[in-house]
Parts: sequence; C-alpha cells; structure tokens
Amino acid sequence: MRIELQFQAFIGILENIMAKESTKKNNEGLGKHCVVVGCKNTSKKLRKWKLATCELHAPETHEYCVCLQPYKMHRFPNCSNANSAANRKQWVRNINRKDFRPSKYSTVCSVHFEEGKPTSAHPYPTVAMGYIPYKQLSRGRPPPRRRVSTATKAVTVQEKAGGVANMSPHGVERTSTCVQTAGLETKDASVQWYDARVADHTYAHVNPITKSKAKGTQTVKAPEVSAVNLQESDMKFYTGLSVRSFWALVNALVVTLTTTPKFQLPVPDQLLLVLMRLRIALMIWDLGVRFKVSRSTVCDIISFWVPRLATFMRENVIFWPSRDTLARIRPKCFESCHPKATCIIDCTEIFVQRPKNLRKRAQTYSNYKHHNTYKALYCIAPNGLVTYVSKLFGGRASDTFISQNSGFLDHLLPGDEVLADRAFTIEDILPHGVKLSIPAFTRGLKDRRLPEESVTETRRIANVRIHVERAIRRLKCFKILANIIPMRVKNVDDILITCAGLCNLQPCLINEDRAQETSDSDSNDEEGNVFSVEE
Repeated sequence: MRIELQFQAFIGILENIMAKESTKKNNEGLGKHCVVVGCKNTSKKLRKWKLATCELHAPETHEYCVCLQPYKMHRFPNCSNANSAANRKQWVRNINRKDFRPSKYSTVCSVHFEEGKPTSAHPYPTVAMGYIPYKQLSRGRPPPRRRVSTATKAVTVQEKAGGVANMSPHGVERTSTCVQTAGLETKDASVQWYDARVADHTYAHVNPITKSKAKGTQTVKAPEVSAVNLQESDMKFYTGLSVRSFWALVNALVVTLTTTPKFQLPVPDQLLLVLMRLRIALMIWDLGVRFKVSRSTVCDIISFWVPRLATFMRENVIFWPSRDTLARIRPKCFESCHPKATCIIDCTEIFVQRPKNLRKRAQTYSNYKHHNTYKALYCIAPNGLVTYVSKLFGGRASDTFISQNSGFLDHLLPGDEVLADRAFTIEDILPHGVKLSIPAFTRGLKDRRLPEESVTETRRIANVRIHVERAIRRLKCFKILANIIPMRVKNVDDILITCAGLCNLQPCLINEDRAQETSDSDSNDEEGNVFSVEE
C-alpha cells in the first residue's frame, strides 16, 4: 500500500513538470513569421541566433559581439496618413497572397528589401517574393518552385555600424562583416544565416561565374600530351623513336590502313598513346587523364592498333635479308673470324602471371628464372637488325625445342653460319651445309681444361655474340615486356613483334668505328677482352 502511494506521488510530480513545460512553450510561441510566401524567417530563430556563440568572437554570443544580425523583422506601415496607407497597399500587392489582410503583428523580413530595410528610395519589398503574380500564370499547373543558392553581399561594419573594428592576432586591423541581400535571383527565400568562414577565407568562396557554364559553350578538352608538340628528347623517352622516325611510321601506317579509326583523338596521338603504353607501361587510367579520353576509349585504341602494328612490322620492318644485303651490312669485326655469319640467335623470357590452370602453370614455369614465363627465339643480323622473332612458347620449353618448332630453320641456306649460345645444341637438326658456332664444352676433357685453340675460338665467338644480348636489352627497354604480364592479356605475340619492329626503327646497334678498334686490338692481344659497345 505504501509503495502504491509513493508511485502515485511520483506520477503527480511528473504531470506538474510536464504542465509547466507545456505552459512555458505556449507562452514562448513560434514568434513572428515573415508573411512572404515560402520564407521561413521568424523572430524566434532570430532570438536563438542571438543566444548562440559567435564563431569569430567566441566565447561571446551574437547578442554582445559586433557582428550584425542576418535579418530584421519590419512591420507593415500603419494607416496614419495617406502616404503610409498607399505604402501598405503596395506591400500587400507585392506580397500577392490570396485573401491576405495584414494584422498589426504581420511582419516582412529584411531579406525582401533591396537595401535590407524600407528606405525612401526602395520602400516596398520586391526581392524574392515567392512566386509569379496570379495574373501571369497560365491555366495549367504552375511549374514547381526551385531553391537556388542566394548571392550574398558583405558590407563592412565601418559602413553599417559606425566603423567598429577589431584587431586580428597578427596585429592587422580587421573589420567585421555582415550579410546584406541585394539583387537576389531566387524564387523562394530561405533563412539567411551568416557564414563567417566564407568572408574570412577567400579560398572557400565559390565564384558563381566560373561555376556555371552557358549552354552551347562546351569545348573539347585538349590532351596534355600531343605528338605535334613533343620535342626530340621527349619523343625518345615516350616512344623510343626519334621525331623523324615516328612521323615516318605514322605516314606509312596511314597508307596501309583499310579502315579509318573513328576515335576522338587524331591518328598521331592515337599511335603516341599506344607507344607510350608499350614503352613506359603507363596505366590505362593515366593514359586517359593525359589524353583527356575515357578508359574504355584508351582500351579500344590499344586493341585497334596493336594487331595492325604487329602486321605492319612482320611485313615491312622485320625481314630476313638476302646474302648480298648481309654481305654489305656485315660489320668489319666479323670479317676476320666469321665472314659467313648470317645471324646470331638467343632466347628471351617474359614474366607472366601464374595461370590458374595447372597444366598451363606447368608449361610456363621456367627452372632458369624460377617464375612463370613466355619464351621466344630472338634472331638478329650481324649489324644488330632484328631479322626473326618466333611465336611465344612456355618457359618450360628448351632452346633446342623452340629452334626446331618455331620455323627458324626454314630461313637458313647452305653456306650460312649461325652464332649461338652453348645451350643451342642444334647442329644435328640444321640444314645441310649450315655451320653452327657455339662456345666449346669442357665435358669429356682432361682436368676440364680447354686447349689454347678452343679458348681463342670461344673468346672470338663471345666477342661478337654479345650483340644479341644487347639487342635483347634494347627490347626489354619497352617496360611492357619487362613487367609481369597479366594472364588476361591475349595479344602478347603482337606486342612482342611490335616492340621488336620498333627496335629496328632505332639507330644502329653496333658502332662501326669502335667495333673496328676493338677487333684490331683483339687480334694482337693474346689474352683478349670481351667486345662490348655502349648503346
């Protein structure tokens, strides 16, 4: 019984508290509203703003700081005289509310006056009146109202409040600002709160002129990189070619094209994009940003040009020269020891992503590189010209297997001489009359020591065979082949052929003057040095 009495007493106390709060809220009210259609400004919001802490002059509130309030409430003119009665009628006419009769408490906020308050020059509210007058509306449904950001104008306190100024922490005089709405272009007014950050920091201000664009003034964005503007050094960095070689390649490709590519970029810039992808392995996103096109367009350009570049290289740039041509271009360093040398061969490997298929994974795994790779036969002429590139095999395939199954042997004729590494034990599968020159083996020899004649022959072979290593190094300067190629890339053969053809468009690999000097010194030196020429 005692517990029930205590509970009832507690309920009574709660009811009294709730009644007091309700009475207080009713007494407080919502304040005076602005009578303009759509305007949400009230005197209650203005009171809350005065009690809030000022952002510029904290911990002072807006009521005691020098900042001016965002708006004021103005009552309708009374009918004390004829002029006041005429102004009151014009106010009601501008507000344009149906069956509206203002009372003695009706107010209009300062947002709707051109000077922020009724003045002799502009005594009527004319700014942001909410909607079009009824006489101008069509019979159909009126269009929906849009809220547009209001253009605010800051005036200094010195002009508005008598020149009150305060000092910044750095000792620079700073005048407080207030917001005055003038020339608003909105169809519907909202609460105009003062944003101190926009006035205090100019970098936060958005210029409405640059933000909005007129219709019909859109222009095509110019790419950051263009083939027309590249200099010699830039062209060599991006493509590996000189400016003259690049434009010669562009003109030759345009002649051989049967269908014109329908892309936004011109053909030279399309080819530049593809070569930049091959040479420095730029990402698709990066190329899209540089050339101001989408990523899908970049992929379409690469897919269009890589097969056509590969076909052009196979038919016109990478070819097997005749014997007369080989005799004419053979460097002098070959004449003394290898006068019939036709080609120098070696195999190169390209790293690839590990396949998910177990059989493909086993076929592409290389015990030499300890990685999954593609392997191809690379053949150059004595002067460094790329004459043959085989299709890609798995990294598991041996050099002998690739030489036998790549089609390389079909280009050899009786009397030719092939320079190769020790791993190419293909003497038994070469055509009749073709000579194979490889370094000597120590297997089966006493104390595993080569005789003097074999040492000299091995040194001379290594002296000229090193050029194929330099040619492969030049090929790997195309970063697309130096990186790990994803398994989703399907046209790796075309990429390899294209890069090899681009190597043929670069300057000659062998410097004839230095080759002659090294060859002469090697013939008189018993110990000898391995011939190497810097690129």
